[in-house]
Amino acid sequence: MTPRPLRSHLYVPADKADMLDKAESRGADAVIIDLEDAVAPSAKDDALTATVAFARREAGSGERWVRVNSAERGLHEIATLAELQIDGFWLPKAEPGDWLDTAVAAIMAAGAKVGFLIESARGLVGMPQLTAVPTDSLAQLGEIDLRADLRIRDASEEAMVPYRARIVMETALRGLAPAVAPVDPDYSNLAAFRTSTILLRNRGFGSRACIHPAQVAIVNEIFTPDEAELENARRIVAAFESSVDAGQGAFAVDGTMADAATVRWARSLLESHR
Repeated sequence: MTPRPLRSHLYVPADKADMLDKAESRGADAVIIDLEDAVAPSAKDDALTATVAFARREAGSGERWVRVNSAERGLHEIATLAELQIDGFWLPKAEPGDWLDTAVAAIMAAGAKVGFLIESARGLVGMPQLTAVPTDSLAQLGEIDLRADLRIRDASEEAMVPYRARIVMETALRGLAPAVAPVDPDYSNLAAFRTSTILLRNRGFGSRACIHPAQVAIVNEIFTPDEAELENARRIVAAFESSVDAGQGAFAVDGTMADAATVRWARSLLESHR
């Protein structure tokens, strides 16, 4: 059976004890303990100690991920956490290079999943050159850093459409899990967050990162197929099987032509949401 895909990823600062204590009760499919941007340089050692303590607790129902720092500090963090209950590691400022290759090798040796945070023009354009990783690996745009790197002054979501399309395409080309949609720093406007999450889902993203617990339920709802979608997928598979029995290739479902590509989508949906 195909594992149920992750829908929501909740960032939690590693140096906030009260947030860590509640992290796995917020309903997110994956918790991302953040050792990087959310933690001041002077607090990073204590944050790593707190993350080790978190990872030694009895695991909840969701996955546990850690966003490490880059360079040597990040490699030290991966080595420290590798034998603990961590499902995956997010690598910040992911660009082709020796550091990233070494980090990916360490993560894979630990049996954990790999997450690429694409936060620069070099990282986005260089995705085809990133080291090979398993198909359950993830990629996500770090849009605040990317905007700065590209000198984008336009703060609207429309300004990021080309770059969002690029990461959706790159993950598909590499056969990776669908891209993780970017965070929305404005956690006070949940109506706008819902609207943008629906748009991101419809444009090919498979899940979304959250910075506030109030966003989690919305993301879980939107990235869970409703019964109508599942029933449509069942009809497509049934019609395909009937057409094969009849010696036909293309076939019709509810007045719309379908073929093998349509069936692959339908079967994937059904397998991952049993």
